[in-house]
Amino acid sequence: MFRRRRSKSVASADGRRGYESVKLPAFVRSIIMAEVKKYTSIIFPIPLFKLLSIKNRGLTDQICPKTWLLPQQLKLLAKQQQESGSSSRSHEFNPIETIGDSTVWHFAKYINIPYRSQLTERIEPGQTLIIRGSTIEESKRFNINLHKDSPDFSGNDVPLHVSVRFDEGKLVFNAFTKGAWGKEERQKNPIKKGDSFDIRIRAHDSKFTISINRKEVKSFEHRIPLQSVSHLSIDGDVILNHVQWGGKYYPVPYESGIAADGLIPGKTLVIYGTPEKKAKKFNINLLKKNGDIALHFNPRFDEKSVVRNSLINGEWGNEEREGKNPFERSIGFDLEIRNEEFAFQIYVNGERFASYAHRVDPHDIAGLQIQGDIELTGIQVVPNAPTA
Repeated sequence: MFRRRRSKSVASADGRRGYESVKLPAFVRSIIMAEVKKYTSIIFPIPLFKLLSIKNRGLTDQICPKTWLLPQQLKLLAKQQQESGSSSRSHEFNPIETIGDSTVWHFAKYINIPYRSQLTERIEPGQTLIIRGSTIEESKRFNINLHKDSPDFSGNDVPLHVSVRFDEGKLVFNAFTKGAWGKEERQKNPIKKGDSFDIRIRAHDSKFTISINRKEVKSFEHRIPLQSVSHLSIDGDVILNHVQWGGKYYPVPYESGIAADGLIPGKTLVIYGTPEKKAKKFNINLLKKNGDIALHFNPRFDEKSVVRNSLINGEWGNEEREGKNPFERSIGFDLEIRNEEFAFQIYVNGERFASYAHRVDPHDIAGLQIQGDIELTGIQVVPNAPTA
Protein backbone atom coordinates (compact mmCIF):
# COMPACT_ATOMS: atom_id res chain seq x y z
CA MET A 1 0.00 0.00 0.00
CA PHE A 2 2.80 2.41 0.95
CA ARG A 3 5.88 2.89 -1.19
CA ARG A 4 8.78 2.37 1.23
CA ARG A 5 12.49 2.98 1.05
CA ARG A 6 15.07 2.20 3.69
CA SER A 7 17.07 5.08 5.16
CA LYS A 8 20.71 5.02 4.09
CA SER A 9 21.95 5.72 7.62
CA VAL A 10 23.61 2.78 9.38
CA ALA A 11 22.40 1.59 12.77
CA SER A 12 22.97 4.05 15.58
CA ALA A 13 24.86 3.34 18.78
CA ASP A 14 21.83 1.95 20.59
CA GLY A 15 21.21 -0.61 17.86
CA ARG A 16 17.77 0.62 16.91
CA ARG A 17 16.54 0.33 13.35
CA GLY A 18 16.60 3.40 11.15
CA TYR A 19 13.41 5.19 10.20
CA GLU A 20 11.45 4.21 7.11
CA SER A 21 10.43 6.94 4.70
CA VAL A 22 7.16 6.78 2.85
CA LYS A 23 5.00 9.03 0.75
CA LEU A 24 1.60 9.32 2.38
CA PRO A 25 -1.44 8.86 0.12
CA ALA A 26 -3.90 11.74 0.01
CA PHE A 27 -6.59 9.91 1.98
CA VAL A 28 -4.12 9.16 4.80
CA ARG A 29 -3.07 12.79 4.95
CA SER A 30 -6.71 13.87 5.16
CA ILE A 31 -7.37 11.48 8.06
CA ILE A 32 -4.34 12.76 9.96
CA MET A 33 -5.27 16.38 9.37
CA ALA A 34 -8.83 15.77 10.54
CA GLU A 35 -7.59 14.12 13.72
CA VAL A 36 -5.13 16.88 14.54
CA LYS A 37 -7.67 19.64 13.88
CA LYS A 38 -9.80 18.29 16.72
CA TYR A 39 -7.18 19.52 19.14
CA THR A 40 -5.78 22.67 17.61
CA SER A 41 -6.67 25.72 15.59
CA ILE A 42 -3.09 26.06 14.39
CA ILE A 43 -2.63 26.76 10.71
CA PHE A 44 -0.56 23.97 9.20
CA PRO A 45 2.23 23.02 8.78
CA ILE A 46 3.12 21.86 12.32
CA PRO A 47 5.65 19.22 13.49
CA LEU A 48 4.08 15.83 14.23
CA PHE A 49 6.69 13.87 16.25
CA LYS A 50 8.09 11.19 13.92
CA LEU A 51 4.79 11.02 12.05
CA LEU A 52 5.14 13.76 9.50
CA SER A 53 7.86 16.08 8.34
CA ILE A 54 6.24 18.96 6.52
CA LYS A 55 8.44 20.42 3.83
CA ASN A 56 8.10 23.62 1.86
CA ARG A 57 6.25 21.92 -1.00
CA GLY A 58 3.87 19.72 0.89
CA LEU A 59 3.29 16.85 3.20
CA THR A 60 5.71 14.05 2.38
CA ASP A 61 8.51 12.69 4.46
CA GLN A 62 9.56 10.64 7.49
CA ILE A 63 7.17 8.24 9.11
CA CYS A 64 7.98 5.63 11.71
CA PRO A 65 5.24 2.97 11.33
CA LYS A 66 5.52 1.82 14.96
CA THR A 67 5.10 5.29 16.40
CA TRP A 68 1.66 6.46 15.30
CA LEU A 69 0.39 9.14 17.66
CA LEU A 70 -2.61 8.67 19.89
CA PRO A 71 -5.11 11.56 20.15
CA GLN A 72 -3.77 12.61 23.55
CA GLN A 73 -0.26 12.80 22.08
CA LEU A 74 -1.50 14.97 19.23
CA LYS A 75 -3.18 17.17 21.79
CA LEU A 76 0.12 17.54 23.67
CA LEU A 77 1.92 18.50 20.47
CA ALA A 78 -0.74 21.03 19.57
CA LYS A 79 -0.50 22.59 23.02
CA GLN A 80 3.28 22.81 22.84
CA GLN A 81 3.08 24.26 19.35
CA GLN A 82 0.77 26.99 20.59
CA GLU A 83 3.04 27.72 23.57
CA SER A 84 6.30 27.77 21.63
CA GLY A 85 5.01 29.35 18.43
CA SER A 86 7.54 27.26 16.49
CA SER A 87 7.18 25.99 12.95
CA SER A 88 8.85 23.10 11.19
CA ARG A 89 10.45 23.76 7.84
CA SER A 90 14.22 23.56 8.05
CA HIS A 91 17.15 23.46 10.44
CA GLU A 92 19.10 26.66 10.73
CA PHE A 93 20.78 28.76 13.39
CA ASN A 94 20.21 32.50 13.61
CA PRO A 95 22.35 34.82 15.76
CA ILE A 96 20.89 36.58 18.81
CA GLU A 97 21.84 40.11 19.80
CA THR A 98 24.43 40.28 22.57
CA ILE A 99 25.81 42.90 24.91
CA GLY A 100 29.16 44.62 24.72
CA ASP A 101 31.39 41.73 23.65
CA SER A 102 31.90 39.64 20.52
CA THR A 103 29.99 36.60 21.79
CA VAL A 104 27.12 35.54 19.54
CA TRP A 105 24.34 33.20 20.66
CA HIS A 106 22.69 31.00 18.06
CA PHE A 107 19.25 29.46 18.16
CA ALA A 108 17.43 27.00 15.95
CA LYS A 109 14.66 28.76 14.05
CA TYR A 110 12.74 25.64 13.07
CA ILE A 111 12.80 22.29 14.87
CA ASN A 112 11.55 18.84 13.92
CA ILE A 113 12.59 15.24 14.51
CA PRO A 114 14.95 13.80 13.38
CA TYR A 115 16.90 17.03 13.83
CA ARG A 116 20.03 17.72 11.78
CA SER A 117 22.05 20.92 11.76
CA GLN A 118 25.44 22.23 10.73
CA LEU A 119 26.84 24.65 13.28
CA THR A 120 27.55 28.04 11.74
CA GLU A 121 30.74 28.28 13.80
CA ARG A 122 32.92 25.79 15.64
CA ILE A 123 32.09 25.26 19.30
CA GLU A 124 34.65 26.96 21.53
CA PRO A 125 35.60 26.15 25.13
CA GLY A 126 33.16 27.83 27.49
CA GLN A 127 30.20 27.64 25.13
CA THR A 128 26.99 25.83 26.04
CA LEU A 129 24.49 23.91 23.94
CA ILE A 130 20.97 24.22 25.40
CA ILE A 131 18.27 21.71 24.40
CA ARG A 132 14.74 21.88 25.80
CA GLY A 133 11.84 19.60 25.04
CA SER A 134 9.54 16.95 26.43
CA THR A 135 8.72 13.29 26.15
CA ILE A 136 5.51 11.27 26.22
CA GLU A 137 4.53 8.23 28.27
CA GLU A 138 5.33 5.95 25.31
CA SER A 139 8.88 7.32 24.91
CA LYS A 140 11.62 4.67 24.93
CA ARG A 141 14.74 6.72 24.25
CA PHE A 142 16.24 9.68 22.41
CA ASN A 143 19.77 10.62 21.37
CA ILE A 144 21.86 13.78 21.12
CA ASN A 145 25.00 13.60 18.98
CA LEU A 146 27.82 16.00 18.20
CA HIS A 147 29.35 15.02 14.85
CA LYS A 148 32.43 15.64 12.78
CA ASP A 149 31.85 16.62 9.11
CA SER A 150 28.27 15.31 8.70
CA PRO A 151 25.22 14.78 10.96
CA ASP A 152 24.85 11.05 10.41
CA PHE A 153 26.50 7.73 11.23
CA SER A 154 28.13 7.17 7.85
CA GLY A 155 31.56 6.53 9.36
CA ASN A 156 32.61 10.01 10.46
CA ASP A 157 33.64 10.58 14.06
CA VAL A 158 31.05 11.38 16.74
CA PRO A 159 32.85 13.23 19.56
CA LEU A 160 29.84 12.97 21.89
CA HIS A 161 26.84 10.63 21.96
CA VAL A 162 24.26 11.13 24.70
CA SER A 163 21.48 8.53 24.83
CA VAL A 164 18.56 9.07 27.20
CA ARG A 165 17.05 5.60 27.69
CA PHE A 166 13.74 5.17 29.46
CA ASP A 167 13.54 1.48 28.55
CA GLU A 168 16.76 0.88 30.52
CA GLY A 169 16.47 3.71 33.05
CA LYS A 170 19.95 4.89 32.04
CA LEU A 171 21.92 7.72 30.52
CA VAL A 172 24.58 6.43 28.13
CA PHE A 173 27.60 8.48 27.03
CA ASN A 174 30.01 7.43 24.30
CA ALA A 175 32.06 8.52 21.28
CA PHE A 176 32.52 7.03 17.81
CA THR A 177 36.05 7.21 16.41
CA LYS A 178 38.07 5.37 13.78
CA GLY A 179 35.02 3.42 12.68
CA ALA A 180 34.07 2.00 16.08
CA TRP A 181 32.14 2.91 19.20
CA GLY A 182 34.18 3.26 22.36
CA LYS A 183 33.40 2.15 25.89
CA GLU A 184 30.02 3.27 27.18
CA GLU A 185 29.75 5.34 30.34
CA ARG A 186 26.41 4.75 32.07
CA GLN A 187 24.45 6.21 34.96
CA LYS A 188 20.90 6.60 36.20
CA ASN A 189 18.47 8.55 34.01
CA PRO A 190 16.93 11.43 36.03
CA ILE A 191 14.35 12.32 33.34
CA LYS A 192 10.87 10.82 33.75
CA LYS A 193 8.74 9.73 30.82
CA GLY A 194 6.14 12.34 29.99
CA ASP A 195 8.11 15.18 31.60
CA SER A 196 9.74 18.21 30.07
CA PHE A 197 13.54 18.52 30.27
CA ASP A 198 16.41 20.97 29.96
CA ILE A 199 19.73 19.46 28.81
CA ARG A 200 22.89 21.56 28.63
CA ILE A 201 26.23 20.49 27.23
CA ARG A 202 29.10 22.84 28.05
CA ALA A 203 32.37 22.52 26.19
CA HIS A 204 35.73 22.75 27.91
CA ASP A 205 39.31 22.22 26.73
CA SER A 206 39.47 18.64 28.00
CA LYS A 207 35.84 17.59 28.55
CA PHE A 208 32.12 18.17 28.17
CA THR A 209 30.00 18.78 31.26
CA ILE A 210 26.37 17.71 30.91
CA SER A 211 23.58 19.14 33.05
CA ILE A 212 19.98 17.95 33.18
CA ASN A 213 17.32 20.28 34.54
CA ARG A 214 20.14 22.65 35.50
CA LYS A 215 21.99 20.15 37.69
CA GLU A 216 25.34 18.78 36.51
CA VAL A 217 25.15 15.01 36.05
CA LYS A 218 28.21 14.08 33.99
CA SER A 219 31.75 15.04 33.04
CA PHE A 220 32.80 13.35 29.79
CA GLU A 221 36.48 13.53 28.85
CA HIS A 222 37.20 14.32 25.20
CA ARG A 223 38.16 11.30 23.12
CA ILE A 224 38.17 13.41 19.95
CA PRO A 225 39.34 17.06 19.78
CA LEU A 226 36.58 19.58 20.51
CA GLN A 227 37.52 21.53 17.38
CA SER A 228 36.29 18.66 15.20
CA VAL A 229 32.62 19.21 16.17
CA SER A 230 30.73 20.65 13.19
CA HIS A 231 27.21 19.18 13.29
CA LEU A 232 24.42 18.36 15.72
CA SER A 233 21.76 15.66 15.49
CA ILE A 234 18.84 14.76 17.76
CA ASP A 235 16.52 11.82 17.15
CA GLY A 236 14.22 9.42 18.92
CA ASP A 237 11.11 9.70 21.06
CA VAL A 238 11.29 13.38 21.88
CA ILE A 239 9.51 16.66 21.19
CA LEU A 240 11.88 19.62 20.82
CA ASN A 241 10.92 23.22 21.46
CA HIS A 242 14.26 24.98 21.95
CA VAL A 243 17.84 24.54 20.68
CA GLN A 244 20.54 27.17 21.02
CA TRP A 245 24.25 27.47 21.70
CA GLY A 246 26.68 30.19 22.66
CA GLY A 247 28.32 31.84 25.65
CA LYS A 248 31.94 31.75 26.77
CA TYR A 249 34.04 31.86 29.92
CA TYR A 250 33.13 35.05 31.80
CA PRO A 251 35.29 36.67 34.48
CA VAL A 252 33.65 37.53 37.79
CA PRO A 253 33.47 40.38 38.69
CA TYR A 254 32.05 41.11 35.24
CA GLU A 255 31.34 44.52 33.76
CA SER A 256 30.22 45.50 30.27
CA GLY A 257 28.38 48.16 28.37
CA ILE A 258 25.16 47.21 26.63
CA ALA A 259 25.34 47.60 22.85
CA ALA A 260 23.18 49.80 20.63
CA ASP A 261 20.54 51.74 22.62
CA GLY A 262 21.16 49.81 25.83
CA LEU A 263 18.51 47.89 27.72
CA ILE A 264 15.62 50.10 26.64
CA PRO A 265 11.96 49.20 27.25
CA GLY A 266 11.06 46.31 24.97
CA LYS A 267 14.30 44.42 25.61
CA THR A 268 15.21 41.61 28.01
CA LEU A 269 18.53 40.84 29.67
CA VAL A 270 19.06 37.08 30.00
CA ILE A 271 21.74 35.73 32.33
CA TYR A 272 22.69 32.05 32.58
CA GLY A 273 24.67 31.12 35.65
CA THR A 274 25.25 28.82 38.60
CA PRO A 275 25.77 29.92 42.22
CA GLU A 276 28.93 28.44 43.70
CA LYS A 277 28.79 25.43 46.03
CA LYS A 278 29.37 27.60 49.11
CA ALA A 279 27.83 30.78 47.73
CA LYS A 280 26.79 33.46 50.21
CA LYS A 281 25.50 36.04 47.73
CA PHE A 282 25.86 37.55 44.30
CA ASN A 283 24.52 40.71 42.75
CA ILE A 284 23.56 42.04 39.35
CA ASN A 285 23.53 45.80 38.73
CA LEU A 286 21.93 47.61 35.80
CA LEU A 287 23.76 50.91 35.39
CA LYS A 288 22.80 54.31 34.04
CA LYS A 289 25.31 56.29 31.99
CA ASN A 290 26.12 58.46 35.03
CA GLY A 291 26.90 55.41 37.19
CA ASP A 292 23.64 55.26 39.13
CA ILE A 293 22.26 51.77 39.68
CA ALA A 294 18.79 51.50 38.17
CA LEU A 295 18.36 47.97 39.56
CA HIS A 296 20.44 46.19 42.18
CA PHE A 297 19.42 42.51 42.23
CA ASN A 298 21.04 40.69 45.15
CA PRO A 299 20.26 37.04 46.09
CA ARG A 300 21.50 36.31 49.64
CA PHE A 301 21.66 32.65 50.58
CA ASP A 302 22.33 33.05 54.31
CA GLU A 303 19.32 35.39 54.60
CA LYS A 304 17.19 33.31 52.19
CA SER A 305 16.11 36.46 50.41
CA VAL A 306 16.61 38.48 47.24
CA VAL A 307 17.13 42.20 47.77
CA ARG A 308 16.13 44.71 45.09
CA ASN A 309 17.12 48.36 45.30
CA SER A 310 18.43 51.41 43.41
CA LEU A 311 21.43 53.69 44.01
CA ILE A 312 20.62 57.27 42.97
CA ASN A 313 23.02 60.19 43.47
CA GLY A 314 25.12 58.07 45.81
CA GLU A 315 22.24 57.06 48.08
CA TRP A 316 20.45 53.72 48.38
CA GLY A 317 16.68 53.69 48.36
CA ASN A 318 14.27 51.44 50.21
CA GLU A 319 14.94 47.71 49.85
CA GLU A 320 12.37 45.33 48.40
CA ARG A 321 12.61 41.75 49.72
CA GLU A 322 9.25 40.12 48.99
CA GLY A 323 9.36 36.56 47.71
CA LYS A 324 11.32 33.45 48.58
CA ASN A 325 14.86 33.14 47.22
CA PRO A 326 14.45 30.88 44.13
CA PHE A 327 18.19 30.33 43.64
CA GLU A 328 20.04 27.25 44.91
CA ARG A 329 23.73 26.62 45.39
CA SER A 330 25.30 24.53 42.59
CA ILE A 331 22.04 24.57 40.58
CA GLY A 332 21.99 26.52 37.32
CA PHE A 333 19.47 29.26 36.62
CA ASP A 334 18.09 31.36 33.79
CA LEU A 335 17.39 34.92 34.91
CA GLU A 336 15.35 37.25 32.70
CA ILE A 337 15.04 40.96 33.44
CA ARG A 338 12.46 42.44 31.09
CA ASN A 339 12.46 46.22 30.79
CA GLU A 340 8.92 47.50 30.40
CA GLU A 341 7.71 51.11 30.43
CA PHE A 342 6.78 51.20 34.12
CA ALA A 343 8.79 48.40 35.72
CA PHE A 344 11.35 45.64 35.40
CA GLN A 345 9.63 42.25 35.23
CA ILE A 346 11.92 39.57 36.68
CA TYR A 347 11.67 35.87 35.79
CA VAL A 348 13.69 32.96 37.18
CA ASN A 349 13.70 29.71 35.20
CA GLY A 350 10.66 30.87 33.26
CA GLU A 351 8.60 31.69 36.36
CA ARG A 352 7.69 35.25 37.26
CA PHE A 353 9.53 36.23 40.44
CA ALA A 354 9.04 39.97 40.99
CA SER A 355 8.13 43.32 39.51
CA TYR A 356 10.35 46.31 40.30
CA ALA A 357 8.85 49.73 39.55
CA HIS A 358 11.27 52.09 37.81
CA ARG A 359 12.90 54.69 40.05
CA VAL A 360 14.93 56.20 37.18
CA ASP A 361 14.47 56.73 33.44
CA PRO A 362 14.10 53.21 31.93
CA HIS A 363 15.53 54.43 28.60
CA ASP A 364 18.95 55.08 30.18
CA ILE A 365 20.23 51.59 31.04
CA ALA A 366 23.70 51.45 29.52
CA GLY A 367 25.81 49.03 31.57
CA LEU A 368 25.90 45.75 33.48
CA GLN A 369 27.85 44.59 36.54
CA ILE A 370 27.86 41.07 38.01
CA GLN A 371 29.70 40.30 41.23
CA GLY A 372 29.86 37.64 43.92
CA ASP A 373 29.78 33.87 44.27
CA ILE A 374 28.61 32.87 40.83
CA GLU A 375 29.81 31.12 37.67
CA LEU A 376 28.48 32.75 34.49
CA THR A 377 27.81 30.69 31.37
CA GLY A 378 25.90 33.12 29.18
CA ILE A 379 24.65 36.70 28.84
CA GLN A 380 22.45 38.06 26.08
CA VAL A 381 19.95 40.79 25.24
CA VAL A 382 16.81 39.82 23.33
CA PRO A 383 13.44 41.41 22.50
CA ASN A 384 10.81 41.07 25.21
CA ALA A 385 8.70 37.94 24.94
CA PRO A 386 5.07 38.62 23.99
CA THR A 387 2.67 38.69 26.92
CA ALA A 388 -0.48 36.60 27.04
